[in-house]
Amino acid sequence: MLRAGAIILTALSLSACSSGAGPFLAPDDEPQSVYGAFLAARYAGAARDVDASARLYADALAFEPGSELLSERAFLAALMAGEFRRADDAAPAAAGDQGASRLARLYLRAAKLAGARVDAPAPDTSPDPFTDMVSDMIAAWELVEARRAEDAHGRTASASPFSVTGHLLVHRALIAEAARDYDAAESAYRAARAGLELDDFTTVLLGEFLERRGRRDEAEALYVDRLAATPGREDPEVSAALDRVRAGRRAPRFPQAHEAAARALFTPAALLTSQAPVDYSALYLRIVQRLDPDFARAAMGLAELLEDLSLDDAAMDAYRTVDRGPFAPEAAVNAAWLEFRSGARDVALDEARALAGETRREAPRLLLADMLRASGRCEEAAPLYDAVVERRRETSEALDWRPLYYAGVCRQSAEGWRAAEPYFLAALEAAPDEPRVLNHLGYNWIVLGERAEEGFDLVARAAELAPENGAILDSLGWGHFKQDRLDEAVTWLERAVERSPSDPTINWHLGDAYAAVGRPLEARFQWRRALELDPDTREEALLRRRLELGLEAGPGDLE
Repeated sequence: MLRAGAIILTALSLSACSSGAGPFLAPDDEPQSVYGAFLAARYAGAARDVDASARLYADALAFEPGSELLSERAFLAALMAGEFRRADDAAPAAAGDQGASRLARLYLRAAKLAGARVDAPAPDTSPDPFTDMVSDMIAAWELVEARRAEDAHGRTASASPFSVTGHLLVHRALIAEAARDYDAAESAYRAARAGLELDDFTTVLLGEFLERRGRRDEAEALYVDRLAATPGREDPEVSAALDRVRAGRRAPRFPQAHEAAARALFTPAALLTSQAPVDYSALYLRIVQRLDPDFARAAMGLAELLEDLSLDDAAMDAYRTVDRGPFAPEAAVNAAWLEFRSGARDVALDEARALAGETRREAPRLLLADMLRASGRCEEAAPLYDAVVERRRETSEALDWRPLYYAGVCRQSAEGWRAAEPYFLAALEAAPDEPRVLNHLGYNWIVLGERAEEGFDLVARAAELAPENGAILDSLGWGHFKQDRLDEAVTWLERAVERSPSDPTINWHLGDAYAAVGRPLEARFQWRRALELDPDTREEALLRRRLELGLEAGPGDLE
């Protein structure tokens, strides 16, 4: 499995470049040879344009259909892009290649189970235990599809010890329910809920089983307990299930074989995330998506992995496949934020306004507020944060520190510290161990000199909680500086600059500390460095004064 991950990284060339390449080639520039198409496909992969990479590898394969190398790369690129028709075409040849054969074989069997007209290879053994496990799972669902659920249940119940790990419990439960062994199914569902760190997913599976068995009161209690365990971050599918039960709506049907297989194969994805490269995990979730494109929880996990790979366009597309159901609002919010981050700010703001206007949900309003704040429009963002906080107070919900904190940031920018301080105090009460809150409040108290000792204690706590954060280490160093502990100040500010070398404020602070301990050459170097890093206008004026007149000429700080 790990070797396959390395092959994928090499084949797709996704290791070095940033996203946002845009349309890759103009129509007149399309490659006219296998070599040209191959080079263009590799370049598209390096530029993280997975759609173009998949198309261009397919073009290269069309020039030379018998090439094992091109078949492998065309298959992997198409699978990463979610271009399943192209993957269907390239997978048969890739299934015979040493590099991608295991993944291609699993993919073809999943595609056939989902109804694709492909020739799927027979199950075979592999030196990779994970591939063997997934192959056995698909084989069981092939039997269910062939109306042999009892045979599948018998084979699953007598599987090898490796197959009784927690990651197989959901599979066993679904197979048992398909075979109408309801006692075994319930036992496996409950074991999965107790043994896996997928509490929301397994709660929904067990609750839906109870609903199908006519035990609606038990299902309702299950959903209520799960939501009570996660105040402020309730899973949308669990919330929707509770609403369904309370409204007396029909229980969800048992999934078809390919849909159930998708849910069974989703569970081992957690095993992959800790043991395989991220790109391999994303490709695995593409196979889950091939089984059931409407499985929203898997699509959300896939989109997050694509974000981790900096494949923002592909992640946006994955979020936008979740266009209905309980996850749809969250998916729309995440897609809009990626659009904003990619540079299409006006488009993203329009999307965010539309989302915020369609619902009273908190997430779209916070999305719009965050976009406005990041665009320098704090005067529009602050009332949105205030509205979210007020709604929570009205409904007696626990306050979230984020809207309080960012409302404070906006108030401080527009109205000064006096207007902002109550927001940061409230954020600290809501999240007493959040490093950003501790640091911001403590740093401002240090700079103002009003509650400097308390402020130092806060930033010291923040540094314990986030010891690699350059901004927080800067606050701690500046706190030492303000209290004339100059050697300690130099030590901490040097560490801060190591972690955040491009921050002008941290470089300025280190320059002041060097000057105070009698190291003027190093001080001037840091001040010049800070000037090169695009400081704001007030910092720029202070730095120029430092370079002209020295530290003693002041001012000591900026409030």
